[in-house]
Amino acid sequence: MELKKRFNILLLGLIGPILLIISEFFPWFSSNNLIELFILFTSIQIENSFLFLFPLISGVLCLIAIFLIIYKIEFRMKAAILSFVGLGFQLIFFIDYISQIIEFHPDADFGFYLGVLGFLLIIVNLIYSLSKVEKSRGG
Repeated sequence: MELKKRFNILLLGLIGPILLIISEFFPWFSSNNLIELFILFTSIQIENSFLFLFPLISGVLCLIAIFLIIYKIEFRMKAAILSFVGLGFQLIFFIDYISQIIEFHPDADFGFYLGVLGFLLIIVNLIYSLSKVEKSRGG
């Protein structure tokens, strides 16, 4: 039963970063997805263009973190640090991009909802992995 519960939580931890990566390829507030916006802004404003890659970077970092936990449970704290870095990238993206665009486009597309859901699933998985207490094995 414990193995099944652990598998379900790890599966939840895998779904969050995958949703975050997939959200990169769906439109958020315009008809363009974030990759297209990155390519467009690279030729116009190079300093703002890399902001559109943050959900992809965040998803990859959190995916690496969950694979570390799957590989060896002792890497849980290192994976949590890596997940916090990934969540930091996503939080910067949310604060910067959404605060700029929400004034002009109040309607959100499918990519926005995938990004928020992936972000929340990563937080739930991070809370679970940090709150899990390991049993002492005597000694």
